[in-house]
Amino acid sequence: MTKPWTPPQIELFQRLKVQDGTLINEQKWNIANDYHRRRQNIHYQSLNLGGIVSGLDVKLTFKDNSYFLIFQSGIAIDRYGNCIVVEKARGKKINSQVTPGESKLVYFVINYKEPTLKNKDEEIITEQFEINERSAPPDETELELCRIKITSNRNIAIAKDVFNPQDNELDFRYRPQARWRSHSTIRTAIYQNSGTWQEVFSDDLPTSNFSYLLQSLNHLYPSLQSLQKGDFHQINSLLDYDLINLTDQQFNNFNDEEIRIIDHYLEAGSVILVQHLTNAINIQKLMYKKQEIQQNLAELETIDGYEYECQILWDELQSINQTLGRELQQIANHYDHKLNTELQSLEYLTNHPLRTTPFLFHQLPSINKQGISILTDGGLVVLIGNLPSAWGINDNRYLSRDTIRNAQELGINILHFAAQRKQLTQLAKQ
Repeated sequence: MTKPWTPPQIELFQRLKVQDGTLINEQKWNIANDYHRRRQNIHYQSLNLGGIVSGLDVKLTFKDNSYFLIFQSGIAIDRYGNCIVVEKARGKKINSQVTPGESKLVYFVINYKEPTLKNKDEEIITEQFEINERSAPPDETELELCRIKITSNRNIAIAKDVFNPQDNELDFRYRPQARWRSHSTIRTAIYQNSGTWQEVFSDDLPTSNFSYLLQSLNHLYPSLQSLQKGDFHQINSLLDYDLINLTDQQFNNFNDEEIRIIDHYLEAGSVILVQHLTNAINIQKLMYKKQEIQQNLAELETIDGYEYECQILWDELQSINQTLGRELQQIANHYDHKLNTELQSLEYLTNHPLRTTPFLFHQLPSINKQGISILTDGGLVVLIGNLPSAWGINDNRYLSRDTIRNAQELGINILHFAAQRKQLTQLAKQ
């Protein structure tokens, strides 16, 4: 599993100054060699993520009443750019024991190990590695080769369904592949009615609409990376999240202290996505009707002899705009009063990142003939309509693929906006 990226350590480079007559001793040689090695490591760490390059397949054997994993030859690179070369197959006994009725998730990991001198007279030393069994997720120096959820019966086997391994079956789904790194990582959380914030991961089970969106992010826009459960880092405060999501009803139940916390969260550069559903049906229907009229106008205006019909449509469009404007302003006033914002409709913010980056939207998508509206100011994004229902597979299985993809792309624009706003805001505060 790929861990969230952390920047290289900031430390000045020092290199050896060589002149005619310079005598090379062990200390000077190490300075020269370490300089090039550190440059290589920082270069790799800056642009890439650690992972498996080739090989390192895993075979299962049973011998002397014990299970063994046989790791085949292969190459990997850790996140610091250290090469891990397994030149021949290596065996590892599965040692974990489980109390009857319980289970344990066991990880088999590989890591680079600095070579040690057995004999001072050795002139050539071989770089080394370790394969370990552990009950905690891999740390920053380790790469996962396999995991097994072991139960007390310990009947270890190859998975019958590699996409859904069961207890005591080898699970290879989280083996990282060496690749280029994403530009940034997004951390999101959803407000629970218990009063807590629950972080969302792309591999959450059961899968929520938001985790479906994070899954699509990794494929549709890999420059922005979501997290998986094994990537979990401790959350010290709400500010560790780039985006938090809640409904308008939850927001309305916040007390003054919770509103103050939300205000501070926005000032720090983070984004709040409020899904506003109260009395939203009429707005959604009007938005869909408006989009239909705009499309009809675009077609009729290219044909001679339809001036009268166009005028009727223009009058109807103007009436819808006035009604929409009043209803959207009422919603905007509600949030403006509590958070001291000045919400505007995204429809009139032509160059706003929510409409342009990374996916361009002339019109916001419609879900089941119900249009989507967005009000925004600063880091507050009020989503009017049930856009998340189209982010994944749920009861709305009659949604077209185009509808789901458009909804996901708008969702990715929201995630990208949150990541960029947090990053750019923090640059001036660090």
